[in-house]
Amino acid sequence: MALNEVEQIKEVIKKSHHILITFKKDFSIDAAASALALYLVLKKLDKLVDVVCADFVLPANLKFLPSAELINSQISSLQKFVISVDVAEDKIDEFSYNLEGDKLKIFITPKTGSFNKESVNAESSNYKYDLIIALDTPDFESLGKTYQNFTEFFYNTTIINIDHDPSNEHFGQINLTNMNMVATAEILFDLINSIDKNLIDPQIATCLLTGLISKTRSFKTPNVTPKTLETASLLLAAEADRDTIIKNLYRSRSLSTLNLWGRVLARLKSDDGNKMVWSILTDHDFLEAQADQKDLPDVIEELISFIPGVEIVVLIYQLSGKNCILVNTLKNYNALYLTSSFSPEGTKNLASFCLLEKTLLEAEQEVIGKIKERLGQK
Repeated sequence: MALNEVEQIKEVIKKSHHILITFKKDFSIDAAASALALYLVLKKLDKLVDVVCADFVLPANLKFLPSAELINSQISSLQKFVISVDVAEDKIDEFSYNLEGDKLKIFITPKTGSFNKESVNAESSNYKYDLIIALDTPDFESLGKTYQNFTEFFYNTTIINIDHDPSNEHFGQINLTNMNMVATAEILFDLINSIDKNLIDPQIATCLLTGLISKTRSFKTPNVTPKTLETASLLLAAEADRDTIIKNLYRSRSLSTLNLWGRVLARLKSDDGNKMVWSILTDHDFLEAQADQKDLPDVIEELISFIPGVEIVVLIYQLSGKNCILVNTLKNYNALYLTSSFSPEGTKNLASFCLLEKTLLEAEQEVIGKIKERLGQK
């Protein structure tokens, strides 16, 4: 009888030695928290584990998560380049090397005689990792440089793909996806329990509950199910630190973020029914609020949390003489599709691009107009 996905994952993890956990560059809190939960579980199973997210910078509000500082921004030392010398006929007397510009020169002196080209062989070692686990990631491209710089590695290594998003492209050899779950953390909770119910300790429970709370905006989203609430109660029973989670996710907005949010609200516009909302920010707004570009995701999060029915948020802002645009969408809309006229970068849920030689108001009219066309509005 063929094994189901959970059984396959258990077997593959059991046989693995060194595991890479990774998630999309434009990560969600659910992705980062789930990765840390899985990291802690695998360490309990005596596995070597690394967590990597392209260009990762740890947000201040996630520093409370256990082992958060161990998330790396890039893959390092994936393979070793091995140079072997046949010393059967002659032993080595001296060995040295020197870096000259962009070239590494290696000097090997035999005790007697000489080495020839046939005595030397060069090859790459096996990959450091024998298993990849991707979390909350819809496709390879979402991984950014983690995938782009090591495509051969991804095509030659077993991948476990765990996600709750219906847009997931099932790129793994094993795909544990469930669109009925509200968060990747919810899927991971069931997986961990199936491996061993005793694995979940207070630290792991805190990571998983962080994923659930962030994805459901503290259980306010309409897709919350009785099972979601049951999972949350079991995590609380496992001593997840709910108070610390709430404090860091919802009660730690910086003054600069709140000032910037106020300026966004002052110019907020919407279409009928508040399905799409948008606003503009000038260079002066950032200066007066003592804020910068890194505050924008928190501003978007606040808009989504506090405006009923919003599914598309657009921020049009000035940055170093350019007009830049962020488009954040919920699961019913594809941000890259809505902004395809502008060659955007990003993911299906978060697209960004800049417009040159336009005023802020001209950029607003053009961008909102194009998005409305894509939405089929006049």
